[in-house]
Amino acid sequence: QMSNTLNEMIHNLKETAEFARQVGEGNLDHEINLLSEDDHLRQALMEMREKLKDAAKLQEEKRIDEEKRSWANEGLAKLNEILRKQDDVSELSYQILSFLVNYLNANQGGIFIRNTDDENNSILELKSFYAFNRRKYIKKVFEWGEGLVGNCAMEKQTIHLTEIPQNYIQITSGLGGSNPKSLLLVPMKMEKEVLGVIEIATFNEFETHQIAFLEQASLSIASSLNMAETNKRTSELLEKTQQQAEEMAAQEEEMRQNMEELQATQEESSRRAEEFEMQFIELQDLNDELQRKLQHAEEKIQELERKLEKKK
Repeated sequence: QMSNTLNEMIHNLKETAEFARQVGEGNLDHEINLLSEDDHLRQALMEMREKLKDAAKLQEEKRIDEEKRSWANEGLAKLNEILRKQDDVSELSYQILSFLVNYLNANQGGIFIRNTDDENNSILELKSFYAFNRRKYIKKVFEWGEGLVGNCAMEKQTIHLTEIPQNYIQITSGLGGSNPKSLLLVPMKMEKEVLGVIEIATFNEFETHQIAFLEQASLSIASSLNMAETNKRTSELLEKTQQQAEEMAAQEEEMRQNMEELQATQEESSRRAEEFEMQFIELQDLNDELQRKLQHAEEKIQELERKLEKKK
């Protein structure tokens, strides 16, 4: 009986030692049973294993969180590179969209930008559309508050749908099309003003850190698009101002030429007036001379007539 008891004790100690060794090597799923309610050694080892499990779980969560932060920071850095290189609104929209769709492992998306040409009716116009690594050109416009895009802009809040309304959107490829599994719309805000909306669809589920990344990215995108639009308008204004300046310079040159021609005409008129005046004086002198000669001739005639009278 003592021999059997000793053998059993040796077996239990081996199991306990093996459990401790497995836990020490990181195998926290290794199981062991308590020998009795008073088995304090195994109870302590099992409690230690649970604490190690909690610590490992916390460490894994920290590692995942760090990976997500690193992923977001890397994405923002790459996005900023794109934002620095482009200044054309259409091309910038396409570069942004193609990057976001691929970085989020999505399938297609669109960027809608506010159009304020009509002061009385602000609209959201599709500036760029990207699907399956291809640039596509489609025409789509939403008024403020119209559809999901218009509501996203009006409410100034992110919209995340996992149940997509039928016929709202289809992800299309060369093999056909089907409804996406998840749809994300994020307003591009600058302070409290919405400049546009980013819409991205995917067959997968958007995770929380992906949504947070797109919301953070939208702030930089809004600022860059606003700057690009401002630069475009400034360039157009400068071009228009330059054109007006050139037109004014041409008008001034034309007016100067007209003034020179007018001055030349006035000088010519003055010269001719002087000539006419001199001719008038000459004619007047000639007329006076003729009058004197006529008077002298009349006197001669009268004298001859008197002489003839005397001879008679």
